Amino acid sequence: RVPASPLFDAWRDWCEADDAWQQVQKRLRVALLQRLRDDARHRLAAMKQTRRLQTYHDLIDHVANALDGPHRRALVARLRAQYRIALVDEFQDTDERQWQIFARVFGDSHDVRALGELPALFLIGDPTQAIYGFRGGDVATYLAAKHDHATVHADRLTHNFRSRPAGLRAARARYGGADTA
Repeated sequence: RVPASPLFDAWRDWCEADDAWQQVQKRLRVALLQRLRDDARHRLAAMKQTRRLQTYHDLIDHVANALDGPHRRALVARLRAQYRIALVDEFQDTDERQWQIFARVFGDSHDVRALGELPALFLIGDPTQAIYGFRGGDVATYLAAKHDHATVHADRLTHNFRSRPAGLRAARARYGGADTA
């Protein structure tokens, strides 16, 4: 036999009410944190505007926002008039937002075609060297761009032109006795 008591029903009701109250408190904490975050963003933006400061990310955001705006074709035309070809070296360290800017201004985009221009975008990169994730580099962006937008095969370098033979010999001599285990 299971014992029966009016206390059991009261205890169940109290536990349900406590769970509901905990959920309300959690939602209030989340809402407060979101308001604090939004306020901090607005204050930082106002401070940067007052002091006439822009970060690297601000520049990217402003260009990307302008390319989403009503004067995007005029912006594309001006950029294309000033820079006929874009060559993006170390493309594996480019993030999604940067890639969208390059693709819209110099790639095979609707705005470029509307101007009667041909794509003029060259991407140079190696996904095995995508080491700058802390700066926003995104190897997934590289792979997506290669998959979706590459129109010619990727040429491979047969020689390493970054290191001279004398430099390589010096490095081997210096570290030749180093333990490589």
